[in-house]
Amino acid sequence: MNMEKNIDLDDAMVFLSGVNIFLDLNNNIIENMARCMSISEYTAGDYLIHKGNPGIHMLLIKQGKVSVMLENKEVHLGKGAVLGEMALLSGNPSKADVIAQTDTEAFVLEPEDFQILMSEYTELASVMTRLMKSRLSTVNDIHTLGKYQILDQLGEGGMSIVYNALDTELGREVAIKMLKYEIATSEEFKRRFKQEAKIIAQLKHPNILHVIETIQDYSTEFIVMEKLDGYDLNYYLKHQGVFSGKKTSEILHQIAMALEHANTNLSGGIIHRDVKLSNIVLDDRGHAKLTDFGIATKNENASEHYEGTVLYMAPEILLGNAIDHRVDIYALGITAFAMLTGKTPFTASTIDGVIANQLEKNPPVIEELVPDIPSGLAEFIHRALIKDPEQRISNWLEIEALLSHDKSTNFKLEASSDMDTAIIIKMKGEGIDKDELLREIRWTLNRYRADYEIETVKKETQEVDFNLD
Repeated sequence: MNMEKNIDLDDAMVFLSGVNIFLDLNNNIIENMARCMSISEYTAGDYLIHKGNPGIHMLLIKQGKVSVMLENKEVHLGKGAVLGEMALLSGNPSKADVIAQTDTEAFVLEPEDFQILMSEYTELASVMTRLMKSRLSTVNDIHTLGKYQILDQLGEGGMSIVYNALDTELGREVAIKMLKYEIATSEEFKRRFKQEAKIIAQLKHPNILHVIETIQDYSTEFIVMEKLDGYDLNYYLKHQGVFSGKKTSEILHQIAMALEHANTNLSGGIIHRDVKLSNIVLDDRGHAKLTDFGIATKNENASEHYEGTVLYMAPEILLGNAIDHRVDIYALGITAFAMLTGKTPFTASTIDGVIANQLEKNPPVIEELVPDIPSGLAEFIHRALIKDPEQRISNWLEIEALLSHDKSTNFKLEASSDMDTAIIIKMKGEGIDKDELLREIRWTLNRYRADYEIETVKKETQEVDFNLD
């Protein structure tokens, strides 16, 4: 094998411009890639890559043919083929031998130059994301990540791609979110991707997506999460139409409890900041989960970033003022309005128009659009969409009571005929945070999806008969 450092730049640019995965790259990127490359020459029978050796460079076949010796078959590749990039990204040993079938020339890109180009050019990072998607989707390429076997792709967003995978040790399906390379090259986004995993991992609640672990591999980040059997609310809205008032209340009651749990001091006072239809997943049993804490923050860092979805964004965010959990309540009110009507209340043809409406315009009266709306749900929407956060509803227990359709904090203290268990707590209230106690009781009951009734009574105002029939 002969390494030739001084390549013909024009020749290299012409070749790279014709490689399928580089077709969308502009001449400036192509030229800088060409300047970083050298040429390797191989004779028939030479090894371009040795199985088991760490990846040391990326190869692009300029001319000739090679054989890729996989475990169960042999693949033949020629001009324009890209080799070695996955081992280079991961630093792991190569999984196959690559042998020249004929005299072969290949452009070579070294690891240091590869990483510099990736961080400098988002377009090139996007190319690597597409290549990684292809590799993860092809059975004979990357099909495992640690103990997880990649099965197929579940979805894709601006920052990440989500895959369906099998935990080969526990025999359960999971979801794996991969940070795209165009984001992974930014240390800030990598930090915040890890932050999302850390935040969700500390939130143990039945209505919040559960994180299993994080994996760093292939020069990017992966979050392994529980797999949800269902679709987001936006999907249901598009395919099944608007939600009934009863169903809206049931779903949002669950999400309110999730947000309350996230915002308590015990959970670190976390604000989600992107509550919306597409971040709430509903299964066929009506169980809702809050997802995507990608821009969540703690109360003390709440004004760090101006981010979120403008259609759901509270006025105090748009004005750059200090924020707290009330921005999530506002967004939950927008979500409720959209579930019932199929549209958000402050739409406009431009982002500036949406912002102006969020700041200045009153929302439509929900009762006029949905005449049979439950009164508690209507009251929640009205009070959640108040523009001044000081006047907006802010107590989670009050919100949950308004959204409760079958589960209320104000029931008669008599065991109903369809209930089979009654628990009575008699206590002295001094030094006990009754709201916090109620939260813990409700959280436990909802975790088991119990049908329950709760009443709190002060002895001096009402005599209680503790002998329930």
